Amino acid sequence: MAKFFNKIRKKLLTQGKTINYLKYAIGEIILVVIGILIALQVNNWNEQRKLSLERTELINSLISDLKTSRQRLKKMKAKNDNSIDLSSKFLSVSYLDTNSVSIDSLKYYLSGIFDFAYYQPVLTTYEQAVSSGSIGLMEDKGFYNSMSDFLTSYERYEAEATLSGQIFYQGSIWELRKEIGNIVALAGEYRSRNGTRKIEPDAYKLSDSEYREFIKKPEVFAAVDNMRTIFYNVNESFRDMDVAAKDLIEKLETIK
Repeated sequence: MAKFFNKIRKKLLTQGKTINYLKYAIGEIILVVIGILIALQVNNWNEQRKLSLERTELINSLISDLKTSRQRLKKMKAKNDNSIDLSSKFLSVSYLDTNSVSIDSLKYYLSGIFDFAYYQPVLTTYEQAVSSGSIGLMEDKGFYNSMSDFLTSYERYEAEATLSGQIFYQGSIWELRKEIGNIVALAGEYRSRNGTRKIEPDAYKLSDSEYREFIKKPEVFAAVDNMRTIFYNVNESFRDMDVAAKDLIEKLETIK
């Protein structure tokens, strides 16, 4: 009988050890799982924090670029307004039989059509973000809509700039240049994109009376009016770009 009870006792002890081992093993597994979950959560938090910092940096860079673009716009708008003012003054007196406006003033007014406002926005951050795919960090739909408005307005401006160059090198202004032979004789020392043009001032020089007769031609009026129309169109593009840039800055300041 004693042997029977000893056998039962040993069996129970063995079962107890197995149960304890299983409990220990399960506890270890639970700890490992909890550790993995914590590690995943920490890693996810770090990734989210990294993305948040990257997004904030992107937003700040975009704001900086847009502010610089608006500053450039302001300068080019002033330059374009001056070109409109000068060309308008020329058109108001060029066809008249009057000596009340000096030749120097007429040339100065006419120089406005050669002073195109070349504008380049700062798109470095945006283009790099598009190229790298980080632009996807911008989840605000309003940002994309306003950015599209800005880029569309800039494309319109570029089209006007291209048209201006075509008129100068191939169109109506080129025809005047061929006929007059010397831009200085027509518009004085006008400012070009890279500085003052250095052209022989006495080459094909017109007398005062010849000059007054030349600028009365309908072709001259049409060429100047053509350029003035481009300047007005450029101003519309400048206005639309500035509105879009201002809206973008406000949106970015709100979401950063």
